[in-house]
Amino acid sequence: MLEVQGLSFAFKDFEVLKEIKLKVQKGQFVSILGNNGAGKSTFLKCIARILKPQSGVIMIDGKDISYYSSNDLAKVVGYVPQRYTSTRLTVFESILIGRKPHFAGITPSKEDLQIVESIIEKFGLKHLAFRYLDELSGGELQKVVIARAIAQQPKILLLDEPINNLDLKNQIEVLSILKKLSRENEILVISVLHDLNLAIKFSDYFVFIKDKCVFAAGGREIISPEIISNVYGIEVKIETSDNQLFVVPVIRMI
Repeated sequence: MLEVQGLSFAFKDFEVLKEIKLKVQKGQFVSILGNNGAGKSTFLKCIARILKPQSGVIMIDGKDISYYSSNDLAKVVGYVPQRYTSTRLTVFESILIGRKPHFAGITPSKEDLQIVESIIEKFGLKHLAFRYLDELSGGELQKVVIARAIAQQPKILLLDEPINNLDLKNQIEVLSILKKLSRENEILVISVLHDLNLAIKFSDYFVFIKDKCVFAAGGREIISPEIISNVYGIEVKIETSDNQLFVVPVIRMI
């Protein structure tokens, strides 16, 4: 589905990613994990073709993304940035923009409108549908931005810290929606997350980035104190309850 081979990226002389390799499949929920500054956001932007790597190949279904037109890539890859500046659009209009790559002409079809209405319902945004984005709270705006990316109906959905502005209830609600979409619609969801326990709860596959490279990648079998302590530089222990893993920092008082 998505294969990354030997991807390296640098800002001028500052190397950010080095020889990244990754192979993941449709229907998976993948978490990109690591310390701040590890290159997680840069990695997503390379997949979304916002940044151009110095070397390496990114392929979707065996096709190099450099051969996709911008419109065709928008039908395949949805991207939710870490920060979003609101504009003078309503919630409905903003989410409808996500359908633009699919427009047959310059106006949306009945199907486009129905898809937007369905997504608004799914995200619990019906009461906000005709409110302007600059009237929303940070958490409400974040849900709208995610909903707009889903309106693209992409094969791959990239999310850069999608739950940072949300309270705990909305964090779980959004991750639950994304998990359901990945399973039922066979969308490959790739998300940068900072909360390890939420990542463990919702993810099928984990990619730890350290020292510009993929330090470890795999399923729940790689969730170990050794790997997490090495990546984050903090001692942790892993506890289990009802077949659920939990990462607990070991705090030693000075």
